[in-house]
Amino acid sequence: MHQTRRIPIVELNDYLTCKLCKGYFIDATTIIECLHTFCRSCIVRYLEKNKYCPVCDVQVHKTKPLLNIRPDKTLQDIVYKLVPRLFQSN
Repeated sequence: MHQTRRIPIVELNDYLTCKLCKGYFIDATTIIECLHTFCRSCIVRYLEKNKYCPVCDVQVHKTKPLLNIRPDKTLQDIVYKLVPRLFQSN
């Protein structure tokens, strides 16, 4: 029989949190060039002044970096499933 193992949320935080604000993703948004994900508001604010990914320094877009970001609904759904009170507070 297959046993399920409970993993503490702390072990998953690196995959569920924004590298800019350090909080859980809100409107998870991914840079299509490198696949790094951030909160939408965090990455939009960052890209107003920068054209490179804050994690790996890949150029997002020469002139219009906001064209190369996409919502990541699947990752956001995972965050809301693992941190249910986060969805309620938004």
